[in-house]
Amino acid sequence: MRKLLIAIAISSIVGAGLSACSQSDAKPTAGAEGADTAIAVETVQPKRGELVRTFAGTATLTAERAASLVSENGGEVLKIYVEEGDRVVAGQVLARIDGERARLALAQTASVAQRLDHEADRANQLLDKHMIAADAVERARFERDAQRAAVDLAALSFSKSEIRAPYAGVITRRHIKQGQWLAPNGQAFEIADFDDLVADLPVPEKELAGLTAGQPVSIRADAFRDGEFIGEVERIGAVVDAASGTASVRVDVAEADTPLRPGQFVRIAIERERVADALLLPKAAVLMDGRRAEVFAVSDGKARRLPVVLGGEQDGWVQVLDGLAEDAQVVSLGQAQLSDGDAVAIVNRTAANLVPEGARSAP
Repeated sequence: MRKLLIAIAISSIVGAGLSACSQSDAKPTAGAEGADTAIAVETVQPKRGELVRTFAGTATLTAERAASLVSENGGEVLKIYVEEGDRVVAGQVLARIDGERARLALAQTASVAQRLDHEADRANQLLDKHMIAADAVERARFERDAQRAAVDLAALSFSKSEIRAPYAGVITRRHIKQGQWLAPNGQAFEIADFDDLVADLPVPEKELAGLTAGQPVSIRADAFRDGEFIGEVERIGAVVDAASGTASVRVDVAEADTPLRPGQFVRIAIERERVADALLLPKAAVLMDGRRAEVFAVSDGKARRLPVVLGGEQDGWVQVLDGLAEDAQVVSLGQAQLSDGDAVAIVNRTAANLVPEGARSAP
């Protein structure tokens, strides 16, 4: 019986000791409690830099001057002097049409004009001798002048036997073949001036306010990935298309002798605004509450919600106009779960954390 009582007493003492140890381990310290409630965030500091706001879009190049050339006279195509892709100058002969009929018509009208010139001169001599009425002289002069105009018209028709370039450009299409019969006003060539290329860019109406004629434009083509071409805004459409909500902005390629061609797909960036010394902040750090912009700034281990006034934005950066100090630590990651006054722990990643383990030991 005594042994049984002693065993019960020892068991009670051991159980009490274990319970006390368990309660001591479960009780948190004040420092641990603060660490558990602090929210881990990443921060970024605003920076000063140049802000260039652009509007980007795509369009297709066209030639400002492009024409379809026809032959005013019908006839056999006797000679073709150019081919597609050839550069020509203004007035250059492109092809010659059989002009024998026009030549004969010119000779006929010129002969009649010569006879009427002689009759008008003879009428003037008779008038001086008072041997003819004045109205007869006037009639002779009228017939002479009318025939001279007919000669000029016949000469013009004869000159149309040659198809000439109206301006300098490139032959983009040839529709005729040597020896074929070309009907009057038949299409012969197509020509375009590659040194005067334009693009019509559709711009949403909300972006039109920042555009003016003469603004610089950057033009890139997929065919020339390493090349950038210079242009400018030529004019802005006067109306907005109700269906698309856009207006057409004409962009002119300012450079001459470029490898660009009509019909090419290009990417266009119009410079809208340039601020030399702007206070910039990543757009991801900004919270939008309706039209109100806010950020969380860390001060004394606490997150403070601050309203800010923003300017333009470009490529993931926004300009801060007011409401933020340059040395502020702004929460850039984790701000969605914050409330004003929350305790935070800054855990910014460093460059070393982003380098692969095997590369850290490299010299």
